[in-house]
Amino acid sequence: MTRLPATADDLRGLRAARWIRESTSGQYDRFGPASQRELQDAAIRRLGLVDTGLEWEAAQSGRTVHASASMRAMLAAAAAGAFDVLLVGYVARWQRNLRRVLELLEDQLHPAGVAVWFADEEILSSNERHWDQLVDEAKAAESWLRKHRRRVREGYAAKLATKRDPGGRPPFGFRRDPETKLLAIDPDALPVVRRAFELAAARLADRDVAGATGLPLYTVRGMLTSPLYAGRLRTGERGHWAPLVDVKLWEQVQAVRDRRRTRDGQPAKRRPYALTQLHCASCGRHLIGDTGRYRHLDPCADFLAARRVPRARVRGQHRATPGHSYRAAEYEEIALDVLERVSLGAEAIADVVASTREPEPDRLALARIDREREAALARYRHDRDARALEAIMAALDEQEATARELSAPPAMDAGEAVDFLRNLPKLWIEAPGSRRAIAESAFERIEVLGMRSMRIEPTATAIHHGLAEAFASAAGGYGRGERRQGSGIHVIRGWRVTMDVPPRPRSRAVG
Repeated sequence: MTRLPATADDLRGLRAARWIRESTSGQYDRFGPASQRELQDAAIRRLGLVDTGLEWEAAQSGRTVHASASMRAMLAAAAAGAFDVLLVGYVARWQRNLRRVLELLEDQLHPAGVAVWFADEEILSSNERHWDQLVDEAKAAESWLRKHRRRVREGYAAKLATKRDPGGRPPFGFRRDPETKLLAIDPDALPVVRRAFELAAARLADRDVAGATGLPLYTVRGMLTSPLYAGRLRTGERGHWAPLVDVKLWEQVQAVRDRRRTRDGQPAKRRPYALTQLHCASCGRHLIGDTGRYRHLDPCADFLAARRVPRARVRGQHRATPGHSYRAAEYEEIALDVLERVSLGAEAIADVVASTREPEPDRLALARIDREREAALARYRHDRDARALEAIMAALDEQEATARELSAPPAMDAGEAVDFLRNLPKLWIEAPGSRRAIAESAFERIEVLGMRSMRIEPTATAIHHGLAEAFASAAGGYGRGERRQGSGIHVIRGWRVTMDVPPRPRSRAVG
């Protein structure tokens, strides 16, 4: 770790970056950021710092800003050595969370060789004499926030009791009256609200209602379940405004949703889902285990297009499944088939795992770095933070250089590898509670497209035991003793299953 500056004099000549935060985007558009930049400019001049031009901005609560994309980007740049000092205008603009203040400083920034200068109180985070003052300021910032939240809750409660107004930000279809500050109907949005309820009463799914009205999905879901649109408060009392939709129509929508829902309002029984590695092969979103199914919560067009169309006909038409989820048992049966084929190919790879391999790069680390590059580019398309992208890419470049250094994995006894591969399907069948552990030891990532195709990336342990080569061998990909680069491919239950077979350098047999 780089030696941290102990006093303000030690900051001269160090590279500085900026952190600017406001609680909301509305506050951010006013004068708060300008005053923070003025304090930072003055600190750069007085302390003799070098302005790197790096700057991270956040419009988020101080209680939760530690989890923001801006914070993650700043920490990644710090870990990559992009700057030495982080300039913060006001202590309260850094965090309003005492625990996170200490964690971020002691566990992430200081180990990376980065100190924080709080310009308003002239506090240096790495100065031992400033520690008590810093903790007191951070505690005061959190204390203010807690008191502020209590006052807001008390104000909302009083408004609810005396004015029959729910308070808070008005949902779609409402606005705040500029004079009374009470909830009022937005006449411009009223036709869209009524259209959404009519479509929902006609049994259209929330996603289809969103597509037809042009509203975000979660706006539609919140609207269709809110009693505000029937002129009632969430407590059941009448509000001070007229209903936006007919009460009978609102109740009809609730009845349709009650019949369609997958839960009855009771906590769902927790069950283990074996395949935590499932992702959509098209958009990369994680598939979630829920109520006995694996669900794509925001399905892309490619995933929906891969849905199954049964042969059964209803009134001359195919009855197609919605395509956003499938029974968990269906995917897990495919996983069992994969393990059974691996077991069949175990003998064919005995000479492969019994050989001493030549040095090679860390292929799994390289694959992970590629995925993180793609994720960083996706974030850049969203926030357009070029400096954050550059810092993350620089850190990944260093990791890639390390991963490309050659190292030789240890040789493994052939009998041990064959026993491991042979026992996988038996363990899967006889110990259902262990399926998740088996899947996590064998599969690093699984990408699926509905029930049409699956691509499996094996874990480092599975590769070491020859799992990928056994799968390819059972698929007829190559015979005993051959070392080809490619993939093992099977057609299982009518769909294509591919397991990546990592390229191996030529090896020499032991003895």
